[in-house]
Amino acid sequence: MDLILSDIHADIQALETILDVVTHTTFKEEYGEFSRIINLGDVLERGTHPKEVLEKLLIISKTHSLESVIGNHDEAFLYKRLVSGSSIESLVAHSYLNQQDLEFFEMNKDGTYGKQEFIDKKYNLVCVHGGPLDPNKIIPDGSREESWLYQKSWQRISEEDFEFFSFAGYNYKPSSAFKEVENLFENFIILCGHQHEEAAIIQTENGSKEILSELTPSIEKISKFTLEKKEISIQNNENYIIRVGLGGPEGYYGIGMANSHFGIIEYDPKKVTLFSINSF
Repeated sequence: MDLILSDIHADIQALETILDVVTHTTFKEEYGEFSRIINLGDVLERGTHPKEVLEKLLIISKTHSLESVIGNHDEAFLYKRLVSGSSIESLVAHSYLNQQDLEFFEMNKDGTYGKQEFIDKKYNLVCVHGGPLDPNKIIPDGSREESWLYQKSWQRISEEDFEFFSFAGYNYKPSSAFKEVENLFENFIILCGHQHEEAAIIQTENGSKEILSELTPSIEKISKFTLEKKEISIQNNENYIIRVGLGGPEGYYGIGMANSHFGIIEYDPKKVTLFSINSF
């Protein structure tokens, strides 16, 4: 079983709560123990405990497989690009990060940090922060400073019936994402985060269909925590986009986001479950 994290945003309380839930006896009896963590990015910014979050993830990586992709806020901090939203407290906390703390983000030979995607060919997974589109196919000729907003870490699922660029990133149609990944394999799942709201979409003959609203949530109690869960049974002849919700809400309380989210993937039978921790 894989544990899926996204958008922890320097929120150590949320990360520790998620880990408390998934390692609790009741949770393990129902779902088993996780052997791998898939981190979909944005471990930095907005929250006030970046050092503690990075330390916790590094500790976990010594006992569990940890696959990470880089998020847009991670990039913004590492490349010193201004992104709105972080409080003064968050900015101060991040200013104390040193080079040792940032070893979590591996530097590539070209001087960039981290991975834009993680591909698991055994289980047909494409894991990205925002979207799987090849930036070289969508960056317009003559693009300059804004070209980084077309990267996979900045792409986002369009809420319109068309694709467009904004200074929040490139907004893509799900059908484009499906077409991109079809070149790799069939019967796949695209896992993403970035937009902080859960989503589940399947490929159809004519494009795509949203299916999350068709699911009936259920409530369960794990220790002192109340969880809402949505189960997505993965069919062998379908392709999916599944977006995990906001993991670390600390930096978003002011806009009404208070729940922590995570997901798991089980492989026999194949199923993705999205969780929201409604009280912690």
